[in-house]
This record gives sequence, C-alpha cells and structure tokens, in this order.
Amino acid sequence: MCGPSAVVAYFVSDKLTRSRQSVWPAILQAALVPVSIGLMSASGFILALTTGDPWVAMGLVVCAARLALMTWLNPLWILDVGGILGFAGVV
Repeated sequence: MCGPSAVVAYFVSDKLTRSRQSVWPAILQAALVPVSIGLMSASGFILALTTGDPWVAMGLVVCAARLALMTWLNPLWILDVGGILGFAGVV
C-alpha cells in the first residue's frame, strides 16, 4: 500500500534536491504537505473502520498522529508498532 507512493516520493525528492536554487521546489513542497497529510489521515481512517472496534482503532490512530507530531520519533517506528499490534490481534 505504501510502496508506490514511497518510490515516487524518493524520485521527486531527488529531483527537488538537485534544483534548490529555483523557487519552484519550495512552492511544490509547500503545496504537497497538506495533500500528503490528508492522504495519510484518510488511510488511517479507512484502516480504522476495517477493525472490529473502530473507536479503539481511531483512538490509536489519533495517538499515533499526536506522537508523530509532538516527538522526533521516526514515523516508521510508529507504523511498525501499529503493525505489530494489528498482527497480535490487539486491534
């Protein structure tokens, strides 16, 4: 689910770092931030609705989002913990 967008983000970020002297990379990056936040929020919402108890899952999504926003913790670690919890059947 995350693979294609990660590959695209990798190549786009590579192109953006090559042309830092131009103003367009900053404009493009500023425009893509709300889009990516919205897509991640929608993905979390959809995944939370597929669980047995969507309110618990939504609570975990909100906690994970707050943890990602308020700390310098890499979001991939948060994603790993969520995957482990889902695999273990907690959610």
